[in-house]
Amino acid sequence: MLNINTIEFTTKINQGMILIPQEYNGKLTEELEVEVIIKPIKKRRLMDELAENPVIVDNWKDLTREDINDR
Repeated sequence: MLNINTIEFTTKINQGMILIPQEYNGKLTEELEVEVIIKPIKKRRLMDELAENPVIVDNWKDLTREDINDR
């Protein structure tokens, strides 16, 4: 019996097939029976990421109302 630990990875479904990362190809053989659990990952919006982890910019100057509306 093949003794293998649980392998967890994130991948995409391509044409109805789950792609297994190349690093695991030698460990997973075709006769191995596996359990698959599909758990979709909630994609985070860029603005949410930036709100939690703002980009630090040297010499940043906050804009005034006049700066914003200057035409």
